[in-house]
Amino acid sequence: MLSKIFKNKGTDLHKRKSLWATLKNAYVKKKDFKKIWYNLDKTNIPKDVIEVTDIFVKSESYNLTSKFWRHMISYHYKHLINCPKDEDPLTEILRLDYSGFSYLDGFTVNKSTVDNQNDIQVNGNLLKKHKGLTISESLQYNLVLLILYEQIKSTKIFQKYESIKRDIYEKYTPCLNLDNKTLSQNMIIAMQECEKIFQLTSSLKKPLKVLELGAGYGRTANMMLSMSEDVEKYVIADLPLSINFSMKNISETFKNKKIKACFEIDNSEDMMQAFNDSDILFILPHQIKFFKPKTFDLTISIGNLCEMEKKQIEYYMNIYEVVSKFLYMRVWEVSGLPFSFYVYYDVNKKEDYAIKNHWKEHFKNPVFMPSNIYELGYEFN
Repeated sequence: MLSKIFKNKGTDLHKRKSLWATLKNAYVKKKDFKKIWYNLDKTNIPKDVIEVTDIFVKSESYNLTSKFWRHMISYHYKHLINCPKDEDPLTEILRLDYSGFSYLDGFTVNKSTVDNQNDIQVNGNLLKKHKGLTISESLQYNLVLLILYEQIKSTKIFQKYESIKRDIYEKYTPCLNLDNKTLSQNMIIAMQECEKIFQLTSSLKKPLKVLELGAGYGRTANMMLSMSEDVEKYVIADLPLSINFSMKNISETFKNKKIKACFEIDNSEDMMQAFNDSDILFILPHQIKFFKPKTFDLTISIGNLCEMEKKQIEYYMNIYEVVSKFLYMRVWEVSGLPFSFYVYYDVNKKEDYAIKNHWKEHFKNPVFMPSNIYELGYEFN
């Protein structure tokens, strides 16, 4: 799977490749997902996946999808039809490519040592081996999870632990029982994201209306909807199969919410009507343009801008500014764009992410883990 190939999408991605290999990836390999999709045996593909994919390949969203993600979804669909019968293909794809975990690094170890002067004492099985991980990877995962737990357990947001809908984290990510609490890296990272998001939007009147681009399996959306009654509306814009993952998970978890898929809407009037009549909407990325200016209090964009081509970054940043008031984003500190000819993005260069000078920057800092990822918060003036 591509998760093995692109385990590190940071600065050394292209440096490991020869000039010819980089040229070939950038210009010779033309991943035409449309052709792959039309020729694919769809016998074992769920009906809802077929329906949204048929719409996607004919929509503007197809051209708003980076070459990297066209490669990713091509492999995902092939895995979907070739997955052994004793495995759930959606679950396996999620474990492989949407729920990665962090390793120890110098920044994290040093910071955790400074922040925790006393010895860490915890009741939990740190030697637990997890499905799909080696013993060594499991130990690394468990130690990182323990450090993350130490960072968050005394915070205000962690006091809401009991309100978290934990099923999706337990299903898709390795979990440990620490101090009689079921925890995973993704769960704690989502809590840290929410803590920062609530700080960013503290000046806004509640309840919040939120747009998220690229929700994966619903990690952040699930946490936002679990932890705050102040989230009134939530819209997820994403690609198949990811949109199918998050829609399935969110629908099963929040059965009391009015949830709607709007993939065929092609005008502002119908989109705003669906928005007003629902609590949670699922759309394709190009449909963001159908929302009226400043419909959303906040846009969330985690880990996807650094995987896009420059024109796509500019498109999304422009539309974020139109439809929302605030932006929370996460990107690699320095990112090599997969399947490009030595294209790199640097978080410290505003032009790389089409960040406008008149936007008010509330924060730009490395997250605790993984420390080569930055979180940024902006207010659109």
